[in-house]
Amino acid sequence: MPLNTLVTAAHPQRIAGRRSTALPVETSRRSFLGGTVAASCAAVGTLPTGGLFAAGDQRLRVGLIGCGGRGTGAALQALEADPAVRVVAIGDRFADQLASSAEVLGHRAGDRFDCPPARCFVGPESYRGVIESGVDLVLLAAPPHVRPLHLEAAVAAGKHVYCEKPVAIDVAGVVRAAAAAARSRAAGLALVSGFCFRRDPRTVELVTRIHDGAIGRPRSVQTHAAIGLPWRKPLESGREPGEWPLANWISFARFSGGHFVEQHVQAIDRAAWILGDLSPVFAEPIGLDTPTFLGSARGTGSPSTGAIGDCAATTAVRYTFADGQTIEASIDRRERSCDRIVEVVTGSTGICDLVRGTMAGRRQWATESTPGPARYRITMETLVGGVLSGKVAHDGASMCRSTLLAVMGRMASETGRPVAWNGLAGGGSHVA
Repeated sequence: MPLNTLVTAAHPQRIAGRRSTALPVETSRRSFLGGTVAASCAAVGTLPTGGLFAAGDQRLRVGLIGCGGRGTGAALQALEADPAVRVVAIGDRFADQLASSAEVLGHRAGDRFDCPPARCFVGPESYRGVIESGVDLVLLAAPPHVRPLHLEAAVAAGKHVYCEKPVAIDVAGVVRAAAAAARSRAAGLALVSGFCFRRDPRTVELVTRIHDGAIGRPRSVQTHAAIGLPWRKPLESGREPGEWPLANWISFARFSGGHFVEQHVQAIDRAAWILGDLSPVFAEPIGLDTPTFLGSARGTGSPSTGAIGDCAATTAVRYTFADGQTIEASIDRRERSCDRIVEVVTGSTGICDLVRGTMAGRRQWATESTPGPARYRITMETLVGGVLSGKVAHDGASMCRSTLLAVMGRMASETGRPVAWNGLAGGGSHVA
């Protein structure tokens, strides 16, 4: 079924009837401007029209929304994907984060980072400034709670999109994202997600072998992670009162969706991919002792996590599908000396260990490749290459389905009761 229903600046500019703030920057800061001459803050922040082949010179104009580590990394990967790429607009809620990202991009990209102050936007409405500044492609890397809004705005403006995972933090957000993704596909726009393991050569090789019958019919997937705490930013006097939680959005469920949705969704996506991207019948909470791995990996057993914020430290659920296949998924985040991750697929004739890259059963096999960052590069090359060639990639269905699976699992854990797929908004019909 297709996707169907589902700072303050000295010279702020008016953009599409909304107030957006352009960041003033000293023209002497070479690292910020990448060696280019800074435009005046009073200059118009919108690029000239002309499209990808303006004046016979191919240029793919990229805008970045969300200038944290992942957003900055995505912008660098876009620049590395093709010489035609220029990063021409950036926006973030916080001025210091935008400035830090701009310094990195300017240092690494030189004059291919072409962001004068008039195209640097700060504040809650900064995403509008980026989208409406004449870009061709938008990188969405702001916190997950605003991704449905940003995706809607980008698609409505006719932009190609890279959207980080997860696409939303709740069912309503997934419904909005799925509707925007459907409009994107209908308009022939690219939409590539941050579920980058689907383009990771090592993972693709393993999943292809599973789908080709190397371990028989997959019956269950175990995906458990006992990992340390996420990054945190210190309380800074320069921020407005109450902004510290948003600066540390990854540790607050209202911004991130919680660890199971924000972090473990990547593993859930791999499990769903292995089982054929089917919709489950229901998800139910499971006890901490059910996944043996999780119980043995907690170390001291102390209830203290050392965490900030309000995200549940532990979430453990089981998804059951119509034909009896299951996914058991759990995450435990707390202070610990080392991480432990288990991802095992059990089939009718063998077992695949995704972490080790091995298969045992009637056919013994082990991959010679090792995990690496190639997945990020290939994902961005797929997006950029598709846009430039006119053969765009579109991940709308899988990114919305996997996000909804994670949200569904968190709901089961929070309520202590099973959650039916058909009980979700639209009976799950907003995803394929």
